[in-house]
Amino acid sequence: MTMDIELQQLRILHRVAETGSINRAAEELGMSQSGVSRALQRLERAVGLPVLHRRPSGITLTTAGSILLEHADTVLPAVSRMFTDVRRCLAADGGRSPVRLGAVPAPTLTSFVRCVEDLGIAPMSLLVDESGQRLVQLIGNGEIDVALFRHFLELDPDPPEPVRHEEIAAQHPYLCVPDTHRLADRPAAGLADLGDEHVVLAYPECQPLTGHFHTACAAAGIRPRVSYANSASAAVALGHALGAVTFTYWPTVKEARMAHVPLRDTPLNAVLLLAWLPDGPLGDEPGARLVSSVRTLHAASVETGA
Repeated sequence: MTMDIELQQLRILHRVAETGSINRAAEELGMSQSGVSRALQRLERAVGLPVLHRRPSGITLTTAGSILLEHADTVLPAVSRMFTDVRRCLAADGGRSPVRLGAVPAPTLTSFVRCVEDLGIAPMSLLVDESGQRLVQLIGNGEIDVALFRHFLELDPDPPEPVRHEEIAAQHPYLCVPDTHRLADRPAAGLADLGDEHVVLAYPECQPLTGHFHTACAAAGIRPRVSYANSASAAVALGHALGAVTFTYWPTVKEARMAHVPLRDTPLNAVLLLAWLPDGPLGDEPGARLVSSVRTLHAASVETGA
């Protein structure tokens, strides 16, 4: 039997084993519950055996799952050391260690990459991922060096030590609605206004807004009708077709015949964070320069609507 096991599947198994819950593991990893479940199902297909016992009292590992976890505790740190050794080898040979970027999809993504290039550090790779928690985890594992992502202040845990992080800008949610919608002319709205609304959310596997929106609605005592699209742009298009509500954190990026209404007094408020390891290719001084550059870029993009 040939097994094709991904590192992320092992990390998910490790987190599920620690928390005893797929829901809590998904929250900590910045993934959807269904995304975690699908990853575990792929792992079980690769192994050919169940890896979890699912009981009312919680989730425990099967014998196969315990064996996998024991080896994961060896494999995952070894992968982190491998990346560290490769960077050290490059430095010893007089080469420059490539800066590996991670970022959420955003209108400023291209400019963010240029900010890093302007530092003259090194060539780079780029990973685009919806989940800030996933990007932070990759930094901690030594798989990327710097990330730009959205952090939900009331709902996400702070990045752990030794990851450095600096706030770039506050990001507040807006309801994106057709200009004929009943909320379109409102100066602002609250979650209670969505109780009878149809809401369309982007639903990639690692989209934290999906889970956070449901958490916020439950706390507010509302249950709006929700549909899903496979990307943010598809969500806006579907929302317009259905006369429904979608979300944006970039109100200056306008869509034709759509209005942006601020959503007030909500745990969905966020900040844009830049995170990196101080002992990585950036270090403290280049990291501070990058923070200043990205802040300037973001302010300019908000001002011009770019």
